[in-house]
Amino acid sequence: MLPQHESDRATQRLQEAVTGFVDSPQRSVEEADALFADLAARFADSLTERRRALRASWHGHDGNGDGNAATEELRNALRDYRDLTERLLRL
Repeated sequence: MLPQHESDRATQRLQEAVTGFVDSPQRSVEEADALFADLAARFADSLTERRRALRASWHGHDGNGDGNAATEELRNALRDYRDLTERLLRL
């Protein structure tokens, strides 16, 4: 869900927290906590944006839905919901 460079940076931050534990346990745990909070917020924001985009693809850009989505748009939306949900279930 994150761009590769951000995922790499988060991995680096976690590794730094782990390797710094011996010298500064409190700081290491605080860094791990901050990293987790950052990633959880990014993940939630990403999911919210992805849902908004998926919903707009079949429900209308205003969110009201006019019932006029073509079958192909609905099929694509269902496929995208399925793929994203399956990815979430594998976490």
